[in-house]
Amino acid sequence: MRISLAAAVLVVSAVVAHSQDAQTLIDQAAADCRSFENGEFDPGDAVQEIELRSQFGSVTATLVDESEYSCSTAASLYCGSGGCMLNLVVDGAVMAWQATGWRLVDWGPDTILLIGRDGGWCGGAGAEVCYEALVWSNGKILTVGPAPEAR
Repeated sequence: MRISLAAAVLVVSAVVAHSQDAQTLIDQAAADCRSFENGEFDPGDAVQEIELRSQFGSVTATLVDESEYSCSTAASLYCGSGGCMLNLVVDGAVMAWQATGWRLVDWGPDTILLIGRDGGWCGGAGAEVCYEALVWSNGKILTVGPAPEAR
């Protein structure tokens, strides 16, 4: 049974009360769904709070994983052949990556955000396997991948 848009927004609002930026992403996705044949939006488990840390600090961030979204009138409104947008909200800044998945990895004292990427991001073909690792260090996200998209 699908939950109504109003109920979905209330649930998501409670989860992301600390992040207006995350709520804005959810609201835009819901509006996109409604604008396509008056679809019903379900955010699923798109919003998660995570902690990234290294020996040089830690930060609590909000992930908004658009692969969790669904719209009753569109099978692929939020994702394409190269993946779905993964949004990271940190200290009022929103960074975004096209991702095929993600996972937090503990490596000694560090917690790293590992993002599955389309092979094209690593100099290969789209169907090839590629990963990007992000860590919080001295007040910023560090990675050897391409600069994240600003949203």
